[in-house]
Amino acid sequence: MTAIKEGFAPNRDEILQVGIAEFAVTDEGQPFACYGLGSCVAIAMYDRSESIGGLAHVMLPSAAEIDGGQDAKFADTGCRRLFAELRALGAASKRVEAKLAGGSEMFEFEGIASDVGKRNVAAAKATLAELNVPIEAEAVGGNHGRSIVLDTASGTLAVKTANSEMRTI
Repeated sequence: MTAIKEGFAPNRDEILQVGIAEFAVTDEGQPFACYGLGSCVAIAMYDRSESIGGLAHVMLPSAAEIDGGQDAKFADTGCRRLFAELRALGAASKRVEAKLAGGSEMFEFEGIASDVGKRNVAAAKATLAELNVPIEAEAVGGNHGRSIVLDTASGTLAVKTANSEMRTI
């Protein structure tokens, strides 16, 4: 059974794009992607032994900073929701691992958007630590955009950074 974005029929030959403030999970090997990550963070979680994986595309650190909204909009609630959905599909809490990508500082903002990339990464890491989900690898920070593709069956995360080769973490 696959629990993914509403209205999407799983197809392992197609890559499902997970947009800003969205998440998707699967136990059918569906690959997921986030394109053009700037200050947003892609949070990939997976249970390799059960081939269950998911991806959240978060844009802000904490739902407490704003009057809430969609779970996947925020690093804290997005991590918690993604973890809960993986467990609902049969992932074992002790086997779930994570990878992070994004969190760049591409523009200078003031106010709530100040250092949002760094704060997104910090909030994701803090929430994953609370959930006891180890971070296996990350491609975060800097001042350049990224696009990623998650192989949900293996947990492999392909990362393409602007002006560089694709690498796998």
